Amino acid sequence: MIELTPALEDYLETIYLLIEEKRIARIRDIASKRKVKAASVSSAMKRLDSLGLIRYVQREYIDLTPEGSTEARRIIARHQALFAFLTDVLQVPAKQAEQDACTMEHSVSNITMQGIEGFLDFLKTFPDGRAGFIEKFRCFSRGGLAPDCSGSETRSTACA
Repeated sequence: MIELTPALEDYLETIYLLIEEKRIARIRDIASKRKVKAASVSSAMKRLDSLGLIRYVQREYIDLTPEGSTEARRIIARHQALFAFLTDVLQVPAKQAEQDACTMEHSVSNITMQGIEGFLDFLKTFPDGRAGFIEKFRCFSRGGLAPDCSGSETRSTACA
């Protein structure tokens, strides 16, 4: 696996999303989306091209290589899983969760990411238990019902 800086990961993600949305990615579109100068984008494109993740010729469209497309999808999947965990489980407001997921996607280890993805898959696999589990967690985080390790409940039972 290629080690990318967070900025290069963001560029790769932006290229992928632009191609999905507009069928093409251009320097000016990337600069606009990332709110940076075109010169910064050009420099990053040269680096991504040298890593074999994009095909870039100055003043032409940018295209992802198969490896670049795979890496971009991996980055996007990490972002989506983190966003889902933050919003669905931890109840972080969407705007804050979006910012946090953008930051976390670059620094969370693969082991931790597998744990988060596994937990989300668990919740999808057992939808009957999900509602009760999540509701108890939400109540607990508000200072309400909390089962202790012996199976009895402590704190207020207002959320029961």
